Amino acid sequence: DSRIHLHYRDATIENLDIDGVYCGINAFEPGLWEQFTLEDAEYAARETQSLWLAILASLSCRVVNPPALDTLAGTLLSTPEILYLAHQLGFKIPMVIAMESGKVTAELLATGAPARYADLGVVKINETCLSQRELSCLEQNEDHFLVKEEVHGKPMYVTLVGDQFFACEMDTDGSVRPIAACQIPSQIRNRVRNLQKRLNLNLAEYNFRVIVDGTWVFCGCGRPPTFSVAAYGDILFEQIIEYATGKGR
Repeated sequence: DSRIHLHYRDATIENLDIDGVYCGINAFEPGLWEQFTLEDAEYAARETQSLWLAILASLSCRVVNPPALDTLAGTLLSTPEILYLAHQLGFKIPMVIAMESGKVTAELLATGAPARYADLGVVKINETCLSQRELSCLEQNEDHFLVKEEVHGKPMYVTLVGDQFFACEMDTDGSVRPIAACQIPSQIRNRVRNLQKRLNLNLAEYNFRVIVDGTWVFCGCGRPPTFSVAAYGDILFEQIIEYATGKGR
């Protein structure tokens, strides 16, 4: 029996009533089960992911951004993996280097190098802007670190829903405003399409910096879109709904 019944407040929704689903869950991480041992937490994460995949697979409607089979990785790859894939597809990317320890990383940080630092010793890679005050703690860290060049340029954000582009740029005051999709170089649009396909996504926001010579530097991607939502509001939401329900391209 593959029927699904969802109870929310006073309403009951069956899978036959669902026209489309946007999946905002990237993965179930072991950290959700803090009271468990690491082994039990990983088991719980995989079992929960399997149940979630089974629920999504039973739906006859379109599922936007279904999660990946790898529970611990989620749908999106890690930052260095995405950058490597983008580089393979022809994008210009920030310089990325791996440091052998926190001590070596601290030496680089002390020079004031404009970069972002990610501790490769943690499961979920979070880039952070480390401060000078953290140098002493960093020196004691034996983990490898990923150092990514901080690219200075005009922030541009490109969201691809199906085959529809929504682009926006960030002004100096931090506000974002829509720009026509035709202002995105055709080569960049083609590469974004290829990258989205390789990432097994059908909705994502791609972050760029346009540097002085006009080059678009790929800096990462995220889901769900954030800056594009701020720029387009209901227009983007309506396109997402149309795509999820099979009415849009």
